[in-house]
Amino acid sequence: MYAWRIKIYRYIKIILVILLLFCKFNFVNGAESDRPLSEEDLQGLVVSKSQIEEILDFFSESFQNKIPIDPDAAALQFGYKNFEEFAKQYLKLFNLTDISIDEVREYLEGTDESVIIDQSQENLDKLYSLILNDKYFKKKNSYLKKFKKGKHNGNQLTGMALAAYINYEKEMAKITKDSNLNKVSRFTWGFGFVWGSGYQPYKYALESCEEDANKHKLFGGECMIIDWRNPVTGEVKNMLKPSIKLAKRMEKLKKQKIIPKKEKKIISKIDETLMKADITIPVQIYIIQVNKKKFKSSITEEDVRKDFKVANKIWNKKGFNFKILGIKKAFGNHNKIEKDLKWVEKTYIKSLRIDTKEQKIKSNNQQKYNKILFRLIDYKKNRNKNAINIFYIPYLPSKLACGVAYSYSLNPSNDTKIQQLRKQNHGFIIIGEVSDCRSRGRTLAHELGHMFSLKHKHDQETDLMMWGTGTEIQNWQINKFIKYHNRYLKNTLYN
Repeated sequence: MYAWRIKIYRYIKIILVILLLFCKFNFVNGAESDRPLSEEDLQGLVVSKSQIEEILDFFSESFQNKIPIDPDAAALQFGYKNFEEFAKQYLKLFNLTDISIDEVREYLEGTDESVIIDQSQENLDKLYSLILNDKYFKKKNSYLKKFKKGKHNGNQLTGMALAAYINYEKEMAKITKDSNLNKVSRFTWGFGFVWGSGYQPYKYALESCEEDANKHKLFGGECMIIDWRNPVTGEVKNMLKPSIKLAKRMEKLKKQKIIPKKEKKIISKIDETLMKADITIPVQIYIIQVNKKKFKSSITEEDVRKDFKVANKIWNKKGFNFKILGIKKAFGNHNKIEKDLKWVEKTYIKSLRIDTKEQKIKSNNQQKYNKILFRLIDYKKNRNKNAINIFYIPYLPSKLACGVAYSYSLNPSNDTKIQQLRKQNHGFIIIGEVSDCRSRGRTLAHELGHMFSLKHKHDQETDLMMWGTGTEIQNWQINKFIKYHNRYLKNTLYN
């Protein structure tokens, strides 16, 4: 027979789930923090998607390591004026409304670990009821309407399922503590339905829920089947079941006579010890020798050292120093360079799409363009695995970039292969001898940041990692730089 999956893109979402946060509700100065925000409240906001992604990554890592974080201080560290600004920009980015600042804060609160959680059927029913009767859930979805109608494209539905992304432990702790609880934390959901016999809608509901949770970078909770129903018979089931793992942990606490855990210290800001490093990083320079009519190398070793003097002046302020191991004249493969330059001019440049907001250059021909650069520098031959490799060429063929970094540090994947490539120091920087940029040394400093996982972020005019002339480096960027260095390259660069 047939099964049908529905994907719903909703406007009611949760921001994040961080267990072990002990922050309290606050009113944001100049704003009604308990008032649901409207589209009008979010109009005119300038949002940096990449900046949002960075702070979410920071919260996620803190959650995974069970480190309590003060979200207000974290917002300041990541370049926001206050927590309200972060929350509004998140909502703006994902087109979310009807969510208050206080609701964002509430979802950042952790589980009350002093509570011996009662997973009785009564409490499971309570959680089930709070989810199904949530006013935003009822307002923003068609699950219940679909059940009432009972059909899809003329087909009689035989099964429906609802999955919700929730922090089960946190919500059950709240219910155990307060039997009169009238509201759960914000959640996202997905549902599925089937018709005919032999099919169940659970898979479709979970996939829809997980897709939406991933889209909004949620973590800390999970998508759970909440509800099952049959439109033919009218049967409705609460699918919530006690967690065996949680039950065992609660029994252990009971035997320990419920000795209160020592409250972990909240980290109000990023570790100050990481705000200034004391790290010297080796670099290997290759000056690619080309002597074509319109593509001729002319830079000197002295010019390169001047570039590093500028770059190190920027990075030295934060305790980093890039030490040149050697400057070599190298020969790549440039036999086809004249033909390649013509292709770049006639085809590649015309295909470019420049996103100034996200600070990205996109093209359907990017792969071929990359191959031209890789062939030109012959990276496989010219490589020092124990140093950051930097290549100087006459100019970047596109003439739109002053420099470029090819680094697996910028790849969001955390799979085993990517991690191995990171630890093997696969990646390099290419600097154009000639460009439209004011300072080649500043360009070099910018690209060096990319090699240690820093992306285009923060303020357009002042930040080193943005296109432009900025030279400032944020504390959270230093923290991220050091973490990447210690995790992937520390044992490679100095061997």
